[in-house]
Order: sequence, then structure tokens, then C-alpha cells
Amino acid sequence: MSTILIPPAPSATISPHIIRYLVKEAERRDISLERPLREAGLTPDVLDAPSLRVSFRQGSAVIDAALRLFDDPTAGLVVGGAQPITASGVLGLGMMSSPRIIDAIHLGLRFQNLAGSMVRWSTAARGDMLSVIAEVTDGEQLVSAFLIDEGFANITRMARDVTGQRFHPVRVELARPAPSDATSHGRWFGCPVEFGATRNAWTLSEGQWRLPSPFADAWTLRGTLALLEEESVGVIDRQELVAVLAARIDAELPEIAPLSRHARALALSERTLRRRLADVQATYSALVDDVRRRAVTRMLGQGTLPMNDVAAAAGYGDDRSLRRAARRWFGCSPAAMRQRLQNGQ
Repeated sequence: MSTILIPPAPSATISPHIIRYLVKEAERRDISLERPLREAGLTPDVLDAPSLRVSFRQGSAVIDAALRLFDDPTAGLVVGGAQPITASGVLGLGMMSSPRIIDAIHLGLRFQNLAGSMVRWSTAARGDMLSVIAEVTDGEQLVSAFLIDEGFANITRMARDVTGQRFHPVRVELARPAPSDATSHGRWFGCPVEFGATRNAWTLSEGQWRLPSPFADAWTLRGTLALLEEESVGVIDRQELVAVLAARIDAELPEIAPLSRHARALALSERTLRRRLADVQATYSALVDDVRRRAVTRMLGQGTLPMNDVAAAAGYGDDRSLRRAARRWFGCSPAAMRQRLQNGQ
């Protein structure tokens, strides 16, 4: 099988700010998220742990369950707007101590892996306009829409916190169809909101991105940069370790080697490797399961390989084991999943 060097879903490197504020909003609505949290391997008390990191899959599962319980298309705006810039910890302090709005934006993008975001952020300049671009590369449409709304609402809140002003972008573009009632988006952002756009963008004028921060402090910024650099290296190291281990598992399918063999190949003791997986809330069995899920998804989507051959290639003893795993992963049989994938659903 081909080797894929992609950080798998169990790579837990995301700070759970969104989930924490989602739980807070659920409590305000008298809705319990205890069950979806437990199903994602989380509990309310664990969410309070400062060192907690979650995977994209864990975050998506909790968000999806919450959105179905909320039944509120504005939930992303509410959750994003509720988070002060200090919710991002040291990064928030660094952004506040930056000289200007544009410097705070660039700092946030530079260390976005520490910000708790489940969105990929970048910037694009056109004339005197600066756009912050958001992309979600995975996840259901409902979750993706929430994450884009939450992200744009949050950076709007951050800009207001930094400037101390009632800050509004000049334009917001959303690459999805307009909801039945889009007035909430216009009210929240205080600017034109274009649905059905070619990108997800939050745009500022030069006069806005040049605004100074009243909290700017070069010494504080220098100190936070040193802390952020140190923390970022640790996150990248953990992410790369899990990605490399996942690639090794994928390359050796259908054989499932013991963890000790992978540890020797990575020049680590088995105990150290288990501890480093635990540091990102991952386990070897969960990683194997995720690699198998990805491999089965590829095979189902790419051809008509008989199910017993798919099962064998993924390291299962028979297609009955594959059917059980598929129902757990996809909520349907392998045959039904193949049809969905090949129909582009």
C-alpha cells in the first residue's frame, strides 16, 4: 500500500478553546453535551486541563452533536463572539502587545497551530485591502459552516478587544449558499456579507489594518514570542511523530506490527513511544484503527475490489470484521459506503 505522510485524525494538537466555549453555550441553553463529549473520549473535567489537546475528529464529533441539539444556524457567531482574545492564552497576550492590527493578525497566523483553531488560515492582499482567508479541509458541511462562522466572529471579537473599538470588517465572503435568514450575519459583522462566494474571506481596509493597539509593548511581545516558539516546536514534534507512525502502519498493512517494532525503528523505547502518544491523547490501537479506516475508504472509493480482498488488505481476518468496523466508522455497510463514495456523496 502507498505511504501517506498526513497527520491522522488521532493526532491531538488542537487547543480545545472552541469546545470549551461550545460547552459553555450549551449550558446557557440548558443543553447537556456530556454524552457527545464522552463518545469523543472527553469529559467536562478533562476540558479544564490546561495541557489538553484534541484531534480534529474529536472536535468535529462534539461540534456536530452540539449543532444538531442547538438547531441554530447562528451558533458559530455566538460561540466565536463569546471568546475574548485572552482565551488564546499566551498567543492572545502576544497579539494584544503587537504594534498594529496587521501585526496581531500575522502573529495569530504564524502560531495558528497553538490558537485552538480547526481552520487553516492565510492572508491575501489586493490593493490597500487585506483579506484573512479561512479553509476547512475536512468535516461535514454543517461543521465546516460553524467553524468558518466561529473563526470570523472570533477574529472580529479579537480586533475589538485589541483596539477597544466597535470594530467591523469592510466585507465578509462565505463560500456556501445563503441561509433562509442571513440577517444575523450582517448584524454581527456590521458590513456586507456575500454568500455563494468563491472563498471564505474577512477583509479590512488599509485604515483598519494599520490601526495601533493601545496595549502595544515591545518587551511583552518579545517575551511572548519566545514562549510561543518553544511551545510550537513541541506541538510540531508531537504531530510529526504521530504522522510518521501512521505512515509506518499504513505501509505495513495488512500486517499489524507490535508497537515495540515501530519504537525500535524510531530509535525510541516502547515505553517512551507510548508516553509520547499519550501526550497527544492518542493510543496505538486508535491509530491503527484510523489508518485502517483511511485505507478502507481509499479502496472503497477507487475501485471494485471484492470485500473479502478489502478486508484482507486492511488486516482483517474476514469481511465480517470489516462490516463491523465499517458500521462503527461510517454508520453503514462497506457496500453502502462504496456506493456513496463513488457517487460523490
